[in-house]
Amino acid sequence: MNDDEFDQVPQILFQDVPSVKYIRFVEALIPVTNDTRAVVCGADSTKVAVVAARVGNGRCLIFGNKRYSDFFLANDPQDQRFIENCRRWLSQEKEAQFESIDDIESMDSVKEKGTILLWNGHHFKSDTFMNDLSAFLKEGGALICGAGAWSWLYFNSGKSLSDFITGRFCDSIGVKVTGNLAGCDDPIPFKPELVKYKNVYNVVQALASEPNNAEYLAIVGSAIKELGNTLPDLSIETLQNMVLNAGSDVIPTKTSPIKNKSCRQRSIGLCGILCGLSDTKAPGINEFPGDFDNPLSIETDVTVNIQSKAVNEWYCTGMFEDT
Repeated sequence: MNDDEFDQVPQILFQDVPSVKYIRFVEALIPVTNDTRAVVCGADSTKVAVVAARVGNGRCLIFGNKRYSDFFLANDPQDQRFIENCRRWLSQEKEAQFESIDDIESMDSVKEKGTILLWNGHHFKSDTFMNDLSAFLKEGGALICGAGAWSWLYFNSGKSLSDFITGRFCDSIGVKVTGNLAGCDDPIPFKPELVKYKNVYNVVQALASEPNNAEYLAIVGSAIKELGNTLPDLSIETLQNMVLNAGSDVIPTKTSPIKNKSCRQRSIGLCGILCGLSDTKAPGINEFPGDFDNPLSIETDVTVNIQSKAVNEWYCTGMFEDT
């Protein structure tokens, strides 16, 4: 499947389908590589609810909620058209049935069958199983995975996103699980204009020629906050040059804050990009107080326990250690 064919996957899945059923707490995913495509979004282009991935000769759909694996087995007549569109795309127009892999421990029982595998991502699999699953996909297999981590983290106190094992599999095929909600409507409408950017790789390339595009900056800035040092290597130099060559209209100073709305949006995007460029010093940073020659270290996946005596209190969870 070439890039042009892959670009059409949102339209193929939503052919004659204006929306897809909303399942409570749909989470945001990030299509990172050129082997992924955003399919449908929630609140905006930075909150992708469904991602398509090509894995070798195989195809995969990642949904931002674990219960979408059950959705395909329930076969509700109201959802039939969308289910059939997904079946045809995943199976590459071949006859195929859906089969759950939640309770199996080995791919040996399914990898020879012409099935579309369904995986509730809260049923963790071993590294061996996930390696075999990847091989199955590369050889032309198909998979639907419900990979939302937010509810798993909610019910597993003390765990972090890095403990969500299914997220590692998603990483391996170019999809980042965030654990953040996607802000979807009920039902989730298909809005082609929200998925036109395709993936982070695509937007980074577009930014190289349109470095002042506020929409692209917002998408990349939002994604990098989640991706950190997993940003594709090809993109890092491009982003560094973009930040270091930013104009004075988007670099605030003590005496000249950014007031123009468009410039402010671009500046917010640049700030997000800087979150993923730990070795890059923000232009104009010496205008502000602090020791920026020895910047503070940043730690992620830190758990903060807060007890509130009132339901209407707000707390700041920002932390710093003065050494």
